[in-house]
Amino acid sequence: MRYSKQALRAVFLHSKAIGEARKLLLVEAEHELPLALHGVAGLEIRVIELDLVTREEFAEFRPDLVLAPLLTARFDILDLAQRLEAIGYTGALRAYCKPLPNARVVLAEVKNNFPKLDFAIFEVPVVNERDN
Repeated sequence: MRYSKQALRAVFLHSKAIGEARKLLLVEAEHELPLALHGVAGLEIRVIELDLVTREEFAEFRPDLVLAPLLTARFDILDLAQRLEAIGYTGALRAYCKPLPNARVVLAEVKNNFPKLDFAIFEVPVVNERDN
């Protein structure tokens, strides 16, 4: 799945959480995402794989915000939220995905299972291959 860099940038930059973040941790980010956020003034970005989400990584980098796909072939946002809870992270977690039929259901599931996380979903339009 490919996202429009312009759409990604617009969605994320209009988010209060990203606007306030100085350190952003991207977990298993789509290729377009780091490119879309490149050059955002005052934002330090680190891209890692799920397996590297550890207490040590968080102690060293200390992210203000964790951003990841809602669903990948390897994990979903609940897996990441569980890992974050296990290492004691209670900050902002944002998932991005294509538009959902009912994002409130997913929001409620994550918030009910992980109430200490500040969780939200960014729904981002997908680029049609013929548009490239």
